[in-house]
Amino acid sequence: MDAEQSVEGADSPQQETQIQKDVTQAESPAEMETPAASATNGEREHVNGHAEDENEAEQAEGDAKTEETVPQEDPKAEPVPNVHDEDGVEADAGKEAENDQIEPEKPVETPVNETAPEPAVAPEPVETPPPKEEKVAENVEAQKEKEQMAELVKGGETEAKEDGKMEDGAKGAGDEKKKSDNAKELKENSDAVEVEVAPAAAAAEVKEQEEPTPAPGSLAFPILEHDKTKEAFTAARTLVVLRGLPGSGKSFLARAIADAYQDQCAVVSADDRNAKAFDEVIVAKCGGDTCPALVVVDDLNHTQDRLAQLRGIAKQHNLVAVFLEPRTEWRRDAAQLAKKTKRGLEQAKLEAMKKAHEEMSVPLYFGWFLFFTVQDKVRETSKNFLKALEVLESFKKHTSDFRGEGEEEVDLEQYFKAKGTLHCTAKFTNYGKAEGAKEYAEKQVVQDLYGSVSELSLTALFVTPRTVGARVSLSDDQLQLWPDDAEKEAEPMVPGASALPRGSRAHVTLGCADLIQPVQTGYDLLQILLLQKDGQQEQAEIDSGTVTYYGEGRWYLALKEPISATACFSSTYKPKAPGPAKKEKKKAKCTIL
Repeated sequence: MDAEQSVEGADSPQQETQIQKDVTQAESPAEMETPAASATNGEREHVNGHAEDENEAEQAEGDAKTEETVPQEDPKAEPVPNVHDEDGVEADAGKEAENDQIEPEKPVETPVNETAPEPAVAPEPVETPPPKEEKVAENVEAQKEKEQMAELVKGGETEAKEDGKMEDGAKGAGDEKKKSDNAKELKENSDAVEVEVAPAAAAAEVKEQEEPTPAPGSLAFPILEHDKTKEAFTAARTLVVLRGLPGSGKSFLARAIADAYQDQCAVVSADDRNAKAFDEVIVAKCGGDTCPALVVVDDLNHTQDRLAQLRGIAKQHNLVAVFLEPRTEWRRDAAQLAKKTKRGLEQAKLEAMKKAHEEMSVPLYFGWFLFFTVQDKVRETSKNFLKALEVLESFKKHTSDFRGEGEEEVDLEQYFKAKGTLHCTAKFTNYGKAEGAKEYAEKQVVQDLYGSVSELSLTALFVTPRTVGARVSLSDDQLQLWPDDAEKEAEPMVPGASALPRGSRAHVTLGCADLIQPVQTGYDLLQILLLQKDGQQEQAEIDSGTVTYYGEGRWYLALKEPISATACFSSTYKPKAPGPAKKEKKKAKCTIL
Protein backbone atom coordinates (compact mmCIF):
# COMPACT_ATOMS: atom_id res chain seq x y z
CA MET A 1 0.00 0.00 0.00
CA ASP A 2 1.31 3.45 -0.85
CA ALA A 3 2.35 5.75 1.97
CA GLU A 4 -0.37 8.26 0.99
CA GLN A 5 -3.21 5.76 1.50
CA SER A 6 -5.21 5.92 4.81
CA VAL A 7 -6.53 3.13 7.01
CA GLU A 8 -10.23 3.16 7.82
CA GLY A 9 -11.36 3.84 11.43
CA ALA A 10 -12.45 1.16 13.87
CA ASP A 11 -16.03 -0.06 14.01
CA SER A 12 -18.29 0.21 17.11
CA PRO A 13 -17.27 -1.63 20.33
CA GLN A 14 -20.57 -3.51 20.43
CA GLN A 15 -19.16 -5.85 17.81
CA GLU A 16 -16.23 -7.03 20.00
CA THR A 17 -18.00 -10.11 21.26
CA GLN A 18 -18.44 -11.41 17.75
CA ILE A 19 -14.77 -10.70 16.98
CA GLN A 20 -13.57 -12.70 20.00
CA LYS A 21 -15.63 -15.63 18.82
CA ASP A 22 -13.99 -15.44 15.42
CA VAL A 23 -10.55 -15.31 16.96
CA THR A 24 -11.31 -18.30 19.15
CA GLN A 25 -12.43 -20.24 16.14
CA ALA A 26 -9.13 -19.35 14.44
CA GLU A 27 -7.40 -21.94 16.68
CA SER A 28 -8.61 -24.56 14.27
CA PRO A 29 -6.15 -24.90 11.34
CA ALA A 30 -9.01 -25.25 8.90
CA GLU A 31 -10.45 -21.91 10.03
CA MET A 32 -7.09 -20.13 9.60
CA GLU A 33 -7.07 -20.49 5.84
CA THR A 34 -9.44 -17.59 5.18
CA PRO A 35 -7.20 -14.80 6.66
CA ALA A 36 -4.17 -16.32 4.94
CA ALA A 37 -5.96 -16.29 1.63
CA SER A 38 -6.91 -12.67 2.15
CA ALA A 39 -3.32 -11.71 2.85
CA THR A 40 -2.19 -13.54 -0.26
CA ASN A 41 -4.75 -11.68 -2.31
CA GLY A 42 -3.51 -8.38 -0.92
CA GLU A 43 0.03 -9.29 -1.92
CA ARG A 44 -0.95 -9.80 -5.53
CA GLU A 45 -2.80 -6.52 -5.66
CA HIS A 46 0.21 -4.75 -4.22
CA VAL A 47 2.57 -6.33 -6.76
CA ASN A 48 0.34 -5.20 -9.63
CA GLY A 49 0.42 -1.61 -8.35
CA HIS A 50 -3.28 -1.31 -7.35
CA ALA A 51 -4.78 0.24 -4.16
CA GLU A 52 -6.35 -2.45 -1.96
CA ASP A 53 -8.22 -2.84 1.29
CA GLU A 54 -6.01 -4.66 3.77
CA ASN A 55 -8.27 -4.20 6.79
CA GLU A 56 -9.06 -7.90 6.95
CA ALA A 57 -5.41 -8.97 7.35
CA GLU A 58 -4.65 -6.14 9.81
CA GLN A 59 -7.77 -6.87 11.84
CA ALA A 60 -6.82 -10.55 12.13
CA GLU A 61 -3.37 -9.54 13.34
CA GLY A 62 -4.73 -7.09 15.99
CA ASP A 63 -7.37 -9.47 17.26
CA ALA A 64 -4.89 -12.31 17.59
CA LYS A 65 -2.82 -10.23 20.01
CA THR A 66 -5.81 -9.68 22.42
CA GLU A 67 -6.53 -13.39 22.78
CA GLU A 68 -4.09 -15.50 24.79
CA THR A 69 -5.51 -18.70 23.44
CA VAL A 70 -4.23 -18.01 19.94
CA PRO A 71 -1.40 -20.47 19.11
CA GLN A 72 2.04 -18.86 18.88
CA GLU A 73 4.04 -19.21 15.74
CA ASP A 74 7.25 -21.25 15.57
CA PRO A 75 10.16 -18.77 16.06
CA LYS A 76 12.48 -21.04 14.05
CA ALA A 77 10.27 -21.05 10.98
CA GLU A 78 12.12 -19.70 7.93
CA PRO A 79 10.52 -16.84 5.96
CA VAL A 80 9.09 -17.82 2.60
CA PRO A 81 10.47 -15.80 -0.32
CA ASN A 82 7.82 -14.09 -2.42
CA VAL A 83 7.83 -11.86 -5.51
CA HIS A 84 8.44 -8.11 -5.19
CA ASP A 85 9.45 -5.25 -7.46
CA GLU A 86 12.40 -4.97 -9.86
CA ASP A 87 15.04 -3.61 -7.47
CA GLY A 88 14.79 -5.79 -4.40
CA VAL A 89 13.93 -3.78 -1.27
CA GLU A 90 15.33 -3.15 2.17
CA ALA A 91 12.42 -4.40 4.30
CA ASP A 92 11.65 -3.06 7.77
CA ALA A 93 8.19 -3.65 9.20
CA GLY A 94 7.15 -1.38 12.04
CA LYS A 95 6.72 -2.60 15.54
CA GLU A 96 3.97 -0.13 16.53
CA ALA A 97 1.11 -2.53 15.75
CA GLU A 98 2.44 -5.10 18.25
CA ASN A 99 2.31 -2.65 21.22
CA ASP A 100 -1.13 -1.14 20.58
CA GLN A 101 -3.93 -2.00 23.07
CA ILE A 102 -7.63 -2.20 22.25
CA GLU A 103 -9.99 -0.69 24.80
CA PRO A 104 -13.24 -2.64 24.67
CA GLU A 105 -15.38 0.28 25.96
CA LYS A 106 -14.13 3.02 23.60
CA PRO A 107 -13.74 3.18 19.84
CA VAL A 108 -10.17 3.36 18.67
CA GLU A 109 -9.38 6.11 16.20
CA THR A 110 -6.59 5.18 13.88
CA PRO A 111 -4.49 8.09 12.55
CA VAL A 112 -3.83 8.34 8.82
CA ASN A 113 -0.91 6.24 7.51
CA GLU A 114 -0.58 4.38 10.81
CA THR A 115 -1.15 0.68 11.13
CA ALA A 116 -3.41 -0.18 14.06
CA PRO A 117 -5.74 -3.03 14.97
CA GLU A 118 -9.36 -2.38 14.09
CA PRO A 119 -12.29 -3.89 15.96
CA ALA A 120 -14.68 -4.65 13.17
CA VAL A 121 -17.32 -6.99 12.11
CA ALA A 122 -16.17 -10.43 11.12
CA PRO A 123 -14.73 -10.17 7.62
CA GLU A 124 -16.71 -11.68 4.86
CA PRO A 125 -15.00 -14.52 3.02
CA VAL A 126 -12.92 -13.20 0.15
CA GLU A 127 -12.66 -15.25 -2.98
CA THR A 128 -9.02 -15.65 -3.91
CA PRO A 129 -8.29 -15.73 -7.68
CA PRO A 130 -5.96 -18.50 -8.91
CA PRO A 131 -2.27 -17.46 -8.85
CA LYS A 132 -0.48 -16.58 -12.09
CA GLU A 133 1.86 -19.22 -13.46
CA GLU A 134 4.80 -16.92 -13.99
CA LYS A 135 4.66 -15.40 -10.48
CA VAL A 136 3.56 -17.69 -7.67
CA ALA A 137 4.05 -16.77 -4.01
CA GLU A 138 3.51 -19.81 -1.81
CA ASN A 139 0.44 -19.57 0.43
CA VAL A 140 1.35 -19.87 4.07
CA GLU A 141 -0.54 -19.57 7.31
CA ALA A 142 -1.21 -16.10 8.66
CA GLN A 143 0.84 -16.79 11.75
CA LYS A 144 3.85 -17.67 9.63
CA GLU A 145 3.58 -14.44 7.67
CA LYS A 146 3.66 -12.41 10.89
CA GLU A 147 6.69 -14.45 12.01
CA GLN A 148 8.42 -13.47 8.79
CA MET A 149 7.79 -9.79 9.44
CA ALA A 150 9.08 -10.15 13.00
CA GLU A 151 12.31 -11.71 11.71
CA LEU A 152 12.77 -8.83 9.26
CA VAL A 153 12.24 -6.28 12.04
CA LYS A 154 14.69 -8.06 14.32
CA GLY A 155 17.37 -8.24 11.67
CA GLY A 156 16.99 -4.63 10.61
CA GLU A 157 16.49 -3.55 7.05
CA THR A 158 17.32 -6.66 5.05
CA GLU A 159 18.04 -6.30 1.38
CA ALA A 160 16.29 -8.82 -0.84
CA LYS A 161 18.62 -9.06 -3.77
CA GLU A 162 17.51 -10.14 -7.21
CA ASP A 163 19.67 -12.40 -9.44
CA GLY A 164 18.42 -11.46 -12.87
CA LYS A 165 15.67 -9.75 -14.83
CA MET A 166 12.53 -8.62 -12.93
CA GLU A 167 8.95 -8.40 -14.19
CA ASP A 168 6.11 -5.86 -13.96
CA GLY A 169 7.76 -2.64 -15.17
CA ALA A 170 11.44 -3.02 -14.34
CA LYS A 171 13.12 0.39 -14.45
CA GLY A 172 16.71 -0.51 -13.58
CA ALA A 173 18.40 -2.19 -10.63
CA GLY A 174 20.39 -0.25 -8.09
CA ASP A 175 17.96 2.69 -7.64
CA GLU A 176 18.63 3.59 -4.01
CA LYS A 177 15.68 5.98 -3.67
CA LYS A 178 13.27 3.33 -4.86
CA LYS A 179 14.73 0.87 -2.37
CA SER A 180 14.09 3.31 0.46
CA ASP A 181 10.49 3.97 -0.64
CA ASN A 182 9.78 0.26 -0.92
CA ALA A 183 11.21 -0.34 2.56
CA LYS A 184 8.96 2.36 4.03
CA GLU A 185 5.98 0.88 2.23
CA LEU A 186 6.80 -2.54 3.61
CA LYS A 187 6.91 -1.16 7.16
CA GLU A 188 3.45 0.41 6.85
CA ASN A 189 1.69 -2.47 5.13
CA SER A 190 3.49 -5.44 6.73
CA ASP A 191 3.09 -7.37 3.50
CA ALA A 192 5.08 -10.49 2.71
CA VAL A 193 8.13 -9.83 0.49
CA GLU A 194 8.15 -11.46 -2.93
CA VAL A 195 11.46 -12.17 -4.67
CA GLU A 196 11.77 -13.30 -8.26
CA VAL A 197 15.03 -14.94 -9.31
CA ALA A 198 16.02 -14.82 -12.98
CA PRO A 199 16.63 -18.22 -14.55
CA ALA A 200 20.20 -19.44 -15.00
CA ALA A 201 19.73 -19.19 -18.76
CA ALA A 202 19.76 -15.39 -18.51
CA ALA A 203 23.19 -15.43 -16.84
CA ALA A 204 24.44 -17.85 -19.46
CA GLU A 205 23.22 -15.51 -22.19
CA VAL A 206 25.12 -12.57 -20.67
CA LYS A 207 28.27 -14.68 -20.41
CA GLU A 208 27.92 -15.71 -24.04
CA GLN A 209 27.70 -12.07 -25.11
CA GLU A 210 30.76 -11.10 -23.12
CA GLU A 211 32.89 -14.11 -24.05
CA PRO A 212 31.93 -15.63 -27.42
CA THR A 213 32.54 -19.36 -27.70
CA PRO A 214 33.16 -20.37 -31.33
CA ALA A 215 31.56 -23.55 -32.58
CA PRO A 216 33.59 -26.68 -33.38
CA GLY A 217 35.65 -26.17 -36.52
CA SER A 218 36.29 -22.50 -35.82
CA LEU A 219 39.92 -23.32 -35.01
CA ALA A 220 40.45 -25.70 -37.93
CA PHE A 221 43.56 -23.93 -39.24
CA PRO A 222 46.70 -25.72 -40.49
CA ILE A 223 48.74 -23.43 -38.24
CA LEU A 224 47.06 -25.18 -35.29
CA GLU A 225 46.40 -28.68 -36.64
CA HIS A 226 49.05 -29.68 -39.23
CA ASP A 227 52.22 -31.14 -37.73
CA LYS A 228 54.29 -30.24 -40.80
CA THR A 229 53.07 -26.66 -40.64
CA LYS A 230 53.67 -26.32 -36.90
CA GLU A 231 57.21 -27.69 -37.23
CA ALA A 232 58.00 -25.28 -40.08
CA PHE A 233 56.63 -22.24 -38.23
CA THR A 234 58.64 -23.19 -35.17
CA ALA A 235 61.88 -23.45 -37.19
CA ALA A 236 61.32 -20.42 -39.43
CA ARG A 237 59.88 -16.97 -38.79
CA THR A 238 56.35 -15.93 -39.68
CA LEU A 239 54.13 -12.87 -39.29
CA VAL A 240 50.52 -13.94 -38.69
CA VAL A 241 48.14 -11.07 -39.46
CA LEU A 242 44.64 -11.52 -38.02
CA ARG A 243 41.97 -9.59 -39.83
CA GLY A 244 38.23 -9.38 -39.17
CA LEU A 245 35.38 -7.31 -37.81
CA PRO A 246 35.03 -6.46 -34.10
CA GLY A 247 33.62 -9.42 -32.19
CA SER A 248 34.41 -11.94 -34.93
CA GLY A 249 36.80 -13.94 -32.72
CA LYS A 250 40.27 -12.57 -33.55
CA SER A 251 41.39 -12.45 -29.93
CA PHE A 252 40.09 -15.98 -29.37
CA LEU A 253 42.16 -17.17 -32.36
CA ALA A 254 45.21 -15.23 -31.15
CA ARG A 255 45.04 -16.93 -27.75
CA ALA A 256 44.72 -20.33 -29.42
CA ILE A 257 47.87 -19.71 -31.49
CA ALA A 258 49.75 -18.44 -28.44
CA ASP A 259 48.76 -21.54 -26.49
CA ALA A 260 49.86 -23.83 -29.32
CA TYR A 261 53.33 -22.24 -29.69
CA GLN A 262 53.91 -21.20 -26.08
CA ASP A 263 57.09 -19.11 -25.65
CA GLN A 264 57.85 -19.18 -29.39
CA CYS A 265 54.96 -16.82 -30.14
CA ALA A 266 54.31 -13.14 -29.37
CA VAL A 267 50.83 -11.61 -29.74
CA VAL A 268 50.71 -7.87 -30.43
CA SER A 269 47.23 -6.44 -29.82
CA ALA A 270 46.15 -2.93 -30.75
CA ASP A 271 44.29 -2.26 -27.50
CA ASP A 272 44.53 1.47 -26.79
CA ARG A 273 47.80 2.10 -28.61
CA ASN A 274 47.91 4.66 -31.38
CA ALA A 275 48.90 3.50 -34.86
CA LYS A 276 52.49 4.66 -34.64
CA ALA A 277 53.15 3.04 -31.27
CA PHE A 278 51.41 -0.15 -32.41
CA ASP A 279 53.63 -0.49 -35.49
CA GLU A 280 56.73 0.24 -33.44
CA VAL A 281 55.90 -2.75 -31.23
CA ILE A 282 55.36 -4.96 -34.30
CA VAL A 283 58.67 -3.93 -35.85
CA ALA A 284 60.46 -4.53 -32.53
CA LYS A 285 59.02 -8.05 -32.37
CA CYS A 286 59.91 -8.82 -35.98
CA GLY A 287 63.50 -7.53 -35.86
CA GLY A 288 66.54 -9.08 -34.23
CA ASP A 289 67.84 -12.60 -33.77
CA THR A 290 66.18 -13.18 -30.39
CA CYS A 291 62.65 -12.47 -31.59
CA PRO A 292 59.97 -15.19 -31.46
CA ALA A 293 59.30 -17.53 -34.36
CA LEU A 294 55.71 -16.30 -34.68
CA VAL A 295 54.51 -12.72 -34.35
CA VAL A 296 50.71 -12.49 -34.25
CA VAL A 297 49.10 -9.11 -35.01
CA ASP A 298 45.61 -8.81 -33.50
CA ASP A 299 43.75 -5.87 -35.05
CA LEU A 300 40.99 -5.08 -37.58
CA ASN A 301 43.41 -4.88 -40.58
CA HIS A 302 40.75 -4.57 -43.27
CA THR A 303 42.13 -1.97 -45.69
CA GLN A 304 44.40 -2.70 -48.63
CA ASP A 305 47.06 -0.22 -47.59
CA ARG A 306 47.16 -1.54 -44.02
CA LEU A 307 47.53 -5.14 -45.16
CA ALA A 308 50.21 -4.10 -47.64
CA GLN A 309 52.04 -2.21 -44.88
CA LEU A 310 52.14 -5.29 -42.65
CA ARG A 311 53.28 -7.42 -45.56
CA GLY A 312 56.08 -4.88 -46.13
CA ILE A 313 57.18 -5.19 -42.48
CA ALA A 314 57.35 -8.96 -42.88
CA LYS A 315 59.39 -8.67 -46.08
CA GLN A 316 61.77 -6.14 -44.52
CA HIS A 317 62.57 -8.54 -41.67
CA ASN A 318 62.55 -11.74 -43.74
CA LEU A 319 59.29 -13.15 -42.42
CA VAL A 320 56.62 -14.95 -44.40
CA ALA A 321 53.23 -13.23 -43.98
CA VAL A 322 50.02 -15.20 -43.39
CA PHE A 323 46.65 -13.41 -43.31
CA LEU A 324 44.00 -15.22 -41.25
CA GLU A 325 40.34 -14.43 -40.60
CA PRO A 326 38.34 -16.12 -37.81
CA ARG A 327 36.01 -18.89 -38.95
CA THR A 328 33.24 -18.25 -36.46
CA GLU A 329 29.71 -18.58 -37.79
CA TRP A 330 28.93 -14.93 -37.01
CA ARG A 331 32.16 -13.38 -38.35
CA ARG A 332 30.28 -11.35 -41.00
CA ASP A 333 26.86 -11.09 -39.35
CA ALA A 334 26.59 -7.45 -38.28
CA ALA A 335 23.58 -8.09 -36.02
CA GLN A 336 25.40 -10.82 -34.09
CA LEU A 337 28.66 -8.86 -34.02
CA ALA A 338 26.87 -5.89 -32.45
CA LYS A 339 25.88 -8.15 -29.54
CA LYS A 340 29.25 -9.84 -29.15
CA THR A 341 31.76 -7.02 -29.61
CA LYS A 342 33.02 -5.28 -26.49
CA ARG A 343 33.61 -2.03 -28.38
CA GLY A 344 29.96 -0.96 -28.15
CA LEU A 345 29.56 -0.52 -31.92
CA GLU A 346 26.11 -0.24 -33.44
CA GLN A 347 24.93 -2.52 -36.22
CA ALA A 348 24.95 0.31 -38.79
CA LYS A 349 28.60 1.04 -38.07
CA LEU A 350 29.49 -2.64 -38.37
CA GLU A 351 27.68 -2.85 -41.71
CA ALA A 352 29.88 -0.05 -43.05
CA MET A 353 33.02 -1.78 -41.73
CA LYS A 354 31.82 -5.06 -43.19
CA LYS A 355 31.74 -3.58 -46.70
CA ALA A 356 35.35 -2.39 -46.47
CA HIS A 357 36.39 -5.72 -44.97
CA GLU A 358 34.78 -7.81 -47.70
CA GLU A 359 36.42 -5.73 -50.42
CA MET A 360 39.78 -7.02 -49.20
CA SER A 361 38.64 -10.59 -48.51
CA VAL A 362 40.27 -11.59 -51.82
CA PRO A 363 44.00 -10.71 -52.06
CA LEU A 364 46.17 -9.70 -54.99
CA TYR A 365 47.11 -13.33 -55.54
CA PHE A 366 47.40 -16.71 -53.80
CA GLY A 367 50.56 -18.78 -53.93
CA TRP A 368 53.32 -20.70 -52.20
CA PHE A 369 55.80 -18.36 -50.49
CA LEU A 370 59.28 -19.73 -49.83
CA PHE A 371 60.63 -19.41 -46.31
CA PHE A 372 63.64 -17.12 -46.14
CA THR A 373 65.76 -19.98 -44.83
CA VAL A 374 65.62 -21.57 -48.32
CA GLN A 375 65.41 -18.45 -50.48
CA ASP A 376 69.13 -17.83 -50.18
CA LYS A 377 69.83 -21.40 -51.28
CA VAL A 378 67.64 -21.04 -54.38
CA ARG A 379 69.21 -17.69 -55.29
CA GLU A 380 72.69 -19.11 -54.85
CA THR A 381 71.87 -22.02 -57.17
CA SER A 382 70.53 -19.58 -59.76
CA LYS A 383 73.62 -17.41 -59.47
CA ASN A 384 75.92 -20.41 -60.05
CA PHE A 385 73.86 -21.40 -63.09
CA LEU A 386 74.26 -17.98 -64.68
CA LYS A 387 78.02 -18.02 -64.10
CA ALA A 388 78.34 -21.49 -65.59
CA LEU A 389 76.23 -20.47 -68.58
CA GLU A 390 78.38 -17.46 -69.40
CA VAL A 391 81.52 -19.60 -69.89
CA LEU A 392 79.87 -22.25 -72.07
CA GLU A 393 81.12 -22.19 -75.66
CA SER A 394 77.63 -22.84 -76.92
CA PHE A 395 76.33 -19.85 -75.00
CA LYS A 396 79.09 -17.57 -76.31
CA LYS A 397 77.89 -18.30 -79.83
CA HIS A 398 74.46 -16.90 -78.90
CA THR A 399 75.34 -13.92 -76.70
CA SER A 400 73.78 -11.66 -79.28
CA ASP A 401 70.42 -12.75 -77.85
CA PHE A 402 71.29 -10.82 -74.70
CA ARG A 403 73.59 -8.03 -75.91
CA GLY A 404 72.42 -4.61 -76.72
CA GLU A 405 73.75 -2.50 -79.54
CA GLY A 406 77.48 -1.80 -79.10
CA GLU A 407 77.88 -4.36 -76.27
CA GLU A 408 80.53 -7.08 -76.58
CA GLU A 409 80.06 -8.99 -73.32
CA VAL A 410 77.11 -9.97 -71.19
CA ASP A 411 76.99 -10.02 -67.37
CA LEU A 412 73.90 -12.07 -66.64
CA GLU A 413 73.96 -11.28 -62.92
CA GLN A 414 73.64 -7.61 -63.74
CA TYR A 415 71.29 -8.27 -66.59
CA PHE A 416 68.51 -9.60 -64.34
CA LYS A 417 67.03 -7.82 -61.35
CA ALA A 418 65.58 -9.70 -58.40
CA LYS A 419 61.82 -9.31 -57.88
CA GLY A 420 60.87 -9.47 -54.22
CA THR A 421 60.00 -12.51 -52.11
CA LEU A 422 60.42 -15.80 -53.94
CA HIS A 423 57.08 -17.49 -54.50
CA CYS A 424 55.07 -19.67 -56.89
CA THR A 425 51.82 -17.99 -57.86
CA ALA A 426 48.79 -20.27 -57.82
CA LYS A 427 46.03 -17.82 -58.78
CA PHE A 428 46.20 -14.13 -59.66
CA THR A 429 42.97 -12.75 -58.21
CA ASN A 430 43.53 -8.96 -58.31
CA TYR A 431 41.40 -8.31 -55.19
CA GLY A 432 38.47 -10.22 -56.67
CA LYS A 433 38.51 -8.45 -60.05
CA ALA A 434 40.19 -11.21 -62.06
CA GLU A 435 38.04 -13.79 -63.80
CA GLY A 436 37.14 -16.63 -61.42
CA ALA A 437 38.87 -14.92 -58.49
CA LYS A 438 36.03 -15.08 -55.97
CA GLU A 439 35.15 -18.64 -56.92
CA TYR A 440 38.74 -19.70 -56.36
CA ALA A 441 38.94 -17.94 -52.98
CA GLU A 442 35.75 -19.67 -51.82
CA LYS A 443 36.84 -23.18 -52.79
CA GLN A 444 36.85 -25.44 -49.76
CA VAL A 445 40.31 -26.84 -50.48
CA VAL A 446 41.72 -23.31 -50.69
CA GLN A 447 40.21 -22.42 -47.33
CA ASP A 448 41.29 -25.69 -45.74
CA LEU A 449 44.92 -25.50 -46.91
CA TYR A 450 45.42 -21.75 -46.55
CA GLY A 451 48.38 -21.22 -44.24
CA SER A 452 49.66 -24.77 -44.68
CA VAL A 453 53.35 -25.56 -45.25
CA SER A 454 54.66 -28.01 -47.85
CA GLU A 455 57.79 -28.68 -49.90
CA LEU A 456 58.03 -27.24 -53.40
CA SER A 457 60.15 -29.33 -55.75
CA LEU A 458 62.26 -27.13 -58.05
CA THR A 459 63.30 -29.46 -60.86
CA ALA A 460 64.84 -27.05 -63.39
CA LEU A 461 66.20 -23.53 -63.96
CA PHE A 462 65.71 -21.58 -67.18
CA VAL A 463 66.94 -18.36 -68.78
CA THR A 464 65.55 -16.25 -71.61
CA PRO A 465 66.41 -12.71 -72.73
CA ARG A 466 63.45 -11.58 -70.60
CA THR A 467 63.46 -13.66 -67.42
CA VAL A 468 65.26 -16.21 -65.25
CA GLY A 469 63.21 -18.65 -63.23
CA ALA A 470 62.79 -22.09 -61.65
CA ARG A 471 60.30 -24.72 -62.76
CA VAL A 472 58.10 -26.18 -60.00
CA SER A 473 56.81 -29.75 -60.20
CA LEU A 474 53.67 -29.74 -58.06
CA SER A 475 52.68 -32.72 -55.91
CA ASP A 476 49.19 -34.21 -56.03
CA ASP A 477 48.16 -32.27 -52.92
CA GLN A 478 49.52 -29.04 -54.36
CA LEU A 479 47.71 -29.63 -57.64
CA GLN A 480 44.43 -29.39 -55.72
CA LEU A 481 45.21 -25.70 -55.30
CA TRP A 482 46.17 -25.21 -58.94
CA PRO A 483 43.42 -23.62 -61.10
CA ASP A 484 42.03 -25.84 -63.82
CA ASP A 485 42.36 -23.11 -66.43
CA ALA A 486 45.84 -21.80 -65.54
CA GLU A 487 47.45 -23.05 -68.75
CA LYS A 488 44.43 -22.15 -70.87
CA GLU A 489 44.62 -18.53 -69.69
CA ALA A 490 48.08 -18.29 -71.31
CA GLU A 491 46.79 -19.39 -74.72
CA PRO A 492 46.63 -15.84 -76.17
CA MET A 493 50.30 -15.31 -75.31
CA VAL A 494 51.52 -18.88 -75.88
CA PRO A 495 49.49 -20.71 -78.56
CA GLY A 496 49.17 -24.39 -77.71
CA ALA A 497 49.68 -23.89 -73.96
CA SER A 498 46.25 -25.36 -73.14
CA ALA A 499 47.45 -28.75 -74.47
CA LEU A 500 50.19 -28.97 -71.83
CA PRO A 501 49.64 -30.97 -68.62
CA ARG A 502 47.96 -29.23 -65.69
CA GLY A 503 50.54 -27.47 -63.52
CA SER A 504 53.03 -26.89 -66.37
CA ARG A 505 52.98 -23.15 -65.74
CA ALA A 506 54.06 -23.43 -62.09
CA HIS A 507 57.31 -21.51 -61.55
CA VAL A 508 59.32 -19.19 -59.30
CA THR A 509 60.52 -15.91 -60.80
CA LEU A 510 64.18 -15.30 -59.89
CA GLY A 511 64.78 -12.15 -61.92
CA CYS A 512 63.56 -10.00 -64.81
CA ALA A 513 65.22 -7.80 -67.41
CA ASP A 514 64.43 -4.11 -67.44
CA LEU A 515 60.79 -3.25 -68.09
CA ILE A 516 59.71 -6.90 -67.89
CA GLN A 517 56.93 -8.00 -65.53
CA PRO A 518 57.19 -11.25 -63.50
CA VAL A 519 54.15 -12.73 -65.28
CA GLN A 520 56.36 -13.15 -68.34
CA THR A 521 58.34 -15.88 -66.55
CA GLY A 522 55.43 -18.31 -66.79
CA TYR A 523 54.97 -17.59 -70.49
CA ASP A 524 58.66 -18.24 -71.12
CA LEU A 525 58.48 -21.58 -69.33
CA LEU A 526 55.45 -22.70 -71.36
CA GLN A 527 57.24 -21.82 -74.62
CA ILE A 528 60.25 -23.93 -73.60
CA LEU A 529 58.04 -26.89 -72.70
CA LEU A 530 56.30 -26.71 -76.07
CA LEU A 531 59.69 -26.60 -77.81
CA GLN A 532 60.73 -29.70 -75.85
CA LYS A 533 57.87 -31.56 -77.52
CA ASP A 534 59.23 -30.59 -80.94
CA GLY A 535 62.69 -31.94 -80.13
CA GLN A 536 64.60 -28.76 -81.04
CA GLN A 537 67.62 -28.75 -78.73
CA GLU A 538 71.33 -28.14 -78.29
CA GLN A 539 72.77 -29.61 -75.06
CA ALA A 540 75.78 -29.20 -72.76
CA GLU A 541 76.74 -30.68 -69.40
CA ILE A 542 77.58 -28.70 -66.26
CA ASP A 543 78.06 -29.77 -62.65
CA SER A 544 74.45 -29.20 -61.60
CA GLY A 545 72.82 -30.90 -64.60
CA THR A 546 72.15 -30.81 -68.32
CA VAL A 547 71.79 -27.49 -70.16
CA THR A 548 69.65 -27.38 -73.31
CA TYR A 549 69.36 -24.52 -75.80
CA TYR A 550 65.96 -24.01 -77.50
CA GLY A 551 66.76 -21.04 -79.69
CA GLU A 552 66.17 -17.29 -79.34
CA GLY A 553 68.10 -17.14 -76.08
CA ARG A 554 66.11 -19.87 -74.27
CA TRP A 555 68.31 -22.05 -71.98
CA TYR A 556 66.97 -24.81 -69.74
CA LEU A 557 68.91 -26.58 -66.93
CA ALA A 558 67.46 -29.91 -65.77
CA LEU A 559 68.82 -30.28 -62.24
CA LYS A 560 70.41 -33.56 -61.24
CA GLU A 561 69.03 -33.08 -57.73
CA PRO A 562 65.81 -31.09 -57.39
CA ILE A 563 65.78 -28.32 -54.80
CA SER A 564 63.34 -28.93 -51.97
CA ALA A 565 62.02 -25.54 -50.89
CA THR A 566 59.82 -25.17 -47.80
CA ALA A 567 56.90 -22.89 -48.67
CA CYS A 568 53.67 -21.66 -47.10
CA PHE A 569 50.45 -21.42 -49.09
CA SER A 570 49.37 -17.85 -48.39
CA SER A 571 48.49 -14.58 -50.13
CA THR A 572 49.74 -11.05 -50.53
CA TYR A 573 48.66 -7.43 -50.77
CA LYS A 574 50.31 -4.39 -52.30
CA PRO A 575 49.69 -0.68 -51.73
CA LYS A 576 47.18 1.07 -53.91
CA ALA A 577 48.67 2.63 -57.00
CA PRO A 578 48.73 6.41 -56.71
CA GLY A 579 46.01 8.05 -58.73
CA PRO A 580 46.60 10.83 -61.23
CA ALA A 581 47.70 14.06 -59.65
CA LYS A 582 44.97 16.61 -59.36
CA LYS A 583 45.50 19.67 -61.44
CA GLU A 584 45.62 22.86 -59.48
CA LYS A 585 43.11 25.42 -60.54
CA LYS A 586 44.75 28.49 -61.91
CA LYS A 587 43.92 31.58 -59.98
CA ALA A 588 42.28 34.26 -61.99
CA LYS A 589 44.50 37.20 -62.68
CA CYS A 590 43.46 40.40 -61.04
CA THR A 591 43.21 43.55 -63.05
CA ILE A 592 43.78 46.85 -61.30
CA LEU A 593 41.56 49.52 -62.69
